[in-house]
Amino acid sequence: MTWSLWIEAWRHARRGACLLAIAAICAAAFPQKTFAAQVQAYVIFETAASSNADNIADKLRGTSLANCLLIIVGRRARDVLVHIACDEEVNTNYLGRAFAQLSGVDGIARANLVLIKGGTE
Repeated sequence: MTWSLWIEAWRHARRGACLLAIAAICAAAFPQKTFAAQVQAYVIFETAASSNADNIADKLRGTSLANCLLIIVGRRARDVLVHIACDEEVNTNYLGRAFAQLSGVDGIARANLVLIKGGTE
């Protein structure tokens, strides 16, 4: 290789290194949007003996949950089966908060977390 080719290669390498450094600075300066993973769970809520399952289902349906959707799957005797889907991000626990909030509804005697499906983006 001649000296002129070495010098030309050095110029391109320096230019590429500068562009790489600028790209790294821009990536660090502007936060990237992280995609949330969806976590799903099935919960069985057992109503108290003095409560009506239909009224409890309406109370559960009317509860506002952050980043979570709630579907009443069915009712049987004193049990209400609920499907909860939450969009979890890094360092969040929306499913745990939703479970705690729904467990505190008046007329709920016991809440059982049956199944957790998670990690789909």
